[in-house]
Amino acid sequence: MAETIVAKRELGEGKWDKVLKRRMVELSVADNYNDAKEEWIATGQVWWGNYATDTPPDWVTNSQMGRGKCLCGHSVVYHFEIVNTENGVVECVGSDHINTYLIMRALSEDLEIPIDTITDAQIQEWINVRVKSMKSQAWWTTNGAQFEAMFNAVKEMDLHYNTRIGDSFYNPETDRYESKRVLIKKGSGDFGSTYYKMASIVWRWNHPDNPKAQINTRGYPNDKLMQDLALFYVKSKALEPRFAEYKANREARKQEVAERKERQRREREERRIAAEMAEAERLRIYNLPENVEARRLEAEKREREKEEARERQKRLLAAREAKRLEDLAKAREEADRILKEESLEFTFACSNYGIEPFTAEIAINEWETQFLVDIKKRMIEKKSLTDRQLQKLRDIVTRELPTQKQIDYLRSLGYNGTPSSKQKASQIIDKLKVSETNDGYKGILKQERDRLLREGE
Repeated sequence: MAETIVAKRELGEGKWDKVLKRRMVELSVADNYNDAKEEWIATGQVWWGNYATDTPPDWVTNSQMGRGKCLCGHSVVYHFEIVNTENGVVECVGSDHINTYLIMRALSEDLEIPIDTITDAQIQEWINVRVKSMKSQAWWTTNGAQFEAMFNAVKEMDLHYNTRIGDSFYNPETDRYESKRVLIKKGSGDFGSTYYKMASIVWRWNHPDNPKAQINTRGYPNDKLMQDLALFYVKSKALEPRFAEYKANREARKQEVAERKERQRREREERRIAAEMAEAERLRIYNLPENVEARRLEAEKREREKEEARERQKRLLAAREAKRLEDLAKAREEADRILKEESLEFTFACSNYGIEPFTAEIAINEWETQFLVDIKKRMIEKKSLTDRQLQKLRDIVTRELPTQKQIDYLRSLGYNGTPSSKQKASQIIDKLKVSETNDGYKGILKQERDRLLREGE
């Protein structure tokens, strides 16, 4: 069964080759071998002649030489079916005479490619595939029933015992952390010894995660796998009671967990239904006409209270603004009085600092107005100015004058005065525009507008 079959390129001149050539011609339409060989083709059917209990196929039984013989008459183990495509004659030849041309013609027709493009590798693959299938069939015929009986008896225990302990993980079926059992993929120790550790039988034979599983690569188990299977099958008789107890305990645990989870699920469902019923009752009461009306009245009451609060806040703000403007006007009048008062000390101090005597007109805001008042008081009291005070004073006094465009625009707004600077002109313009267009606090803004217009007269 371990024989390697290699196709010959051409039949030679040996005894059996000559006999085969002659018989192929006898069974062909052509009367010479060179033409006759082109009538024959390999079908791909292969049968192993040592099958102990298997009945050979008809194409073997009905061949001229019968079972165990090549068309040339030589004894064979491997039978390859060939057929004459001109007259339909079916025969069989052995591994020594499944010559390359028979296979090349089959490949040419299957692959729809020219015969001269077919490689030796393609020819050998054709042979290997068919021999593999044949060997597998032969093995299963002889050993299949025994193998399946032993494998099915131990496969579950193999996944439990022929393993090593891996990392722990949470198993929801048992509701606990368990150690993962990892299949042993490579055995160790001497076969049959105390320290012998075999690789998993399931892993080697048909595990879906094993790309080299023998069921896919060979089609039947190798001798090593069969040897380990037989050993483990014997040992399994002693392991079976303990394994059965383990399974029973595990199933009991899983059943207990499943029942508890089902109870918890029903309880959750009951709570959910109760909550839904309570919510439905709450909504029914909530939507009763008398309750809807009560909520409407309450909402109207809250809205009235909010509106009243807004009006109170508006009045409060208006009063605060009026008081601020009143205080501001008083402060401005006082500042104007101080800044317009003539004083020799003030005039002398201005001359000493190299600036022109100033009035409130050059200030662009209340801060600057108060600053000028404080500076004038210091001058009158003959107090020296700090460097920062003097620099700020000079910045105010020497500020850029308003543009003609600003002055013209102020005239259009009713303001006839001349602001002390461009910035002051911009501020007056902004205040006049706001007081003219803003709807809030109309009375207060009108007072401010009137004051500005009076100052500009």
